[in-house]
Amino acid sequence: MAVQLNMAFQWVRQPGMDVALMVLIIGLWPVVICEEDLCNNNQVIKGGWIKWPENRVERSVMTYICPDGFRPYPVSWRYCSRDGKWSHLRNVYGERAQEASCKEVTCLAPQLFEFGILNPQKTIYKVNESINFRCFDGFQLIGSSSTTCLPNGQWSGKVPRCNTIGTFCPNPGIPFGSKRIGNSFDVFSVVQYHCGRNILRGSLRRKCLESGEWSGVEPRCESRYAFDNVKDLAKGLDILESTIHSADLSSENEQKTWFDIFFVVDVSGSLGNENFVKTFDFVTTFIQRVSGTKAVVRFGCIAFGSYPSNITEIKEELTPEIVIERIKGVQYRDYYNNRGRRVGAALEIVYSAINETLQTRRRQPLPKQVIFIITNGPYNGAPSPVVVIKKISNLLSHLPNSLDIYAIGIGEVQKNYLESLIPMKETLVHDQRYAFYLPTYDYLEEAQEKPKKKDHSQTFDCGIRGNVIQRPVGRIFGGIKSKEYEWPWQVNIEFPDKEFCGGSIISTRWILSAAHCFNDSVNVKNDIAIWIGSTRRKTGLQKLSVEEIILHENFSEPTEMNNDIALLKVKETIKYSSHVRPICLPCTKRSAQLLVSPTGRWKEACRYEDIILTSDNGRNEKILSGYVTGWGYYKKKSTVSSFNLLHAQVYIQNRLMCASEYPLTETMFCAKGTNADSCKGDSGGPLVMERNHRWIQVGIISFGRTKICGENIMGFYSNVPKMMSWIKERVTELEYE
Repeated sequence: MAVQLNMAFQWVRQPGMDVALMVLIIGLWPVVICEEDLCNNNQVIKGGWIKWPENRVERSVMTYICPDGFRPYPVSWRYCSRDGKWSHLRNVYGERAQEASCKEVTCLAPQLFEFGILNPQKTIYKVNESINFRCFDGFQLIGSSSTTCLPNGQWSGKVPRCNTIGTFCPNPGIPFGSKRIGNSFDVFSVVQYHCGRNILRGSLRRKCLESGEWSGVEPRCESRYAFDNVKDLAKGLDILESTIHSADLSSENEQKTWFDIFFVVDVSGSLGNENFVKTFDFVTTFIQRVSGTKAVVRFGCIAFGSYPSNITEIKEELTPEIVIERIKGVQYRDYYNNRGRRVGAALEIVYSAINETLQTRRRQPLPKQVIFIITNGPYNGAPSPVVVIKKISNLLSHLPNSLDIYAIGIGEVQKNYLESLIPMKETLVHDQRYAFYLPTYDYLEEAQEKPKKKDHSQTFDCGIRGNVIQRPVGRIFGGIKSKEYEWPWQVNIEFPDKEFCGGSIISTRWILSAAHCFNDSVNVKNDIAIWIGSTRRKTGLQKLSVEEIILHENFSEPTEMNNDIALLKVKETIKYSSHVRPICLPCTKRSAQLLVSPTGRWKEACRYEDIILTSDNGRNEKILSGYVTGWGYYKKKSTVSSFNLLHAQVYIQNRLMCASEYPLTETMFCAKGTNADSCKGDSGGPLVMERNHRWIQVGIISFGRTKICGENIMGFYSNVPKMMSWIKERVTELEYE
């Protein structure tokens, strides 16, 4: 038998002791609940089933489960209240029900498909129903030619749109269920979106940038019940983990990299015991994932309900083991009577901690600030979390890329509130998700599950740098020394009797470089050494030997330096790690995902990628920049090679600016930086661009305008998109379509 005492006293200020005493006695009268009556099993959900708690106590949670294509209504779980009854069947939108049920999931219909035809046209689409798209003559279909309604209420693939060559920015499209204001796609043009009664996620407003990209995050409209793919959250966690672990690669004499990670966790009364455990399992699992590196990772954990409570503070600089021990000592019974959800007050603690760090580390780099907000409902009580998030953003506005905020909403969270917790959505250039909506806490466990690793080629994506924080860059001669994890695809190719060259890893057996490096070395391939995994020349984590050298059959024909491209097949299988990774190539399945390339024939898609990555070989007026890397000459008018890998930012130039001693052909473009250039010894190295947090190789360093570094600056590069058909015929393990 369970006994619950009602400890609320009520004093009635009226003459006479009898009345006051009577009220006091009633207030102390115990409420007796038999165990068999404590939140009984007389609950059902029509069309689904219930996951019951193992040990039923106050605040235990039962979770509603529905088959794929259906969702629990009106709530996903209920908790056992102090009166011995399950919490109400009422959701955050005020919807009520007498009995829970599984409702069918649907996807939003397209409001408008410009310059094309879609089939079938319906007002409501059910799970597994598909739509096919076709553009009118003269337009090119970008995105998905066919898309399917998924069980989470979202559409598969990329938003389809019909594009025409000639606009400065590509057609941004109209996400399903939305309307777009603005039909001009010229530089600095602005488009806006609205979703009516549905929820807009991503950027409300986007601007056509000088690079030919749209600012912000591609928007999408969703019904209030659609939820995110847990793989998106898992991917975000993997990127952050990779960033932290890559800091382990810094040399001993370099300053250690710091990260401050804050967990702002909802422990309000509606959470429930089981969900409380899953929340902190998520936190402790991620702490374990990012532990054991040379990087300094500090953890702050703040629980909030009616008031915020510090579990650990950043300034304590506790070891991961002690942080986890502290978290395990937290008991939900200390919080579950809280009716509030004051996330703003908890974020004020984060703001104060970051401000204190700024003050104490004035002459040192600020640690990367990462904030996880995990909540299961709308906030209440001052201050507004949106106001505090803005304060934090303003505090760090002079330090780009120093702040990441991940907002994870579960169950009873309104999506527009969740989106408001992500700052600067309108100015982000890269399309990455930071807000995640999940129906139950079970998804937190799934997001931390590691896939079974089969082999290196399947577990390492291309174009990922260990450190995603972009630092300022200088000249490749006399410029900034690179960290080992910044350009993990870079290789150093050493010859027995001449200058070295650079190259890039494109698969587990293939290196991409320049033909002119090997035109007199094909017969001495056994004497060539390839070093990978280090920024120091003639050293590396792995030394590779050459099995085969393939030069372009038309190298130097019909003009000098034309088709300057080479492939090296290595004898050993390259072992990928956080500092040995392949670069992404254009005109592949991966680049099509990153760039939202046209569907249909491969050659058409490759032509499109050439236009947007090289500005059509420098014919358009777009301002496109990338980074070149190498160990070549690094002092102006000097012939001294660098021992450390250097990098520089360069801009693709208009073809009219590309005059040199060699005629400019269709396989070349030119680029230069502000007093920056590649130089002798850099040949064969990559010119790479970042798109959607992945790096794509667009050029191969070929030659310079003059033989003297820093004089009459202009570098010339083999156009990789133009050479992809040649690569495709020889490197078959890459996915091209």
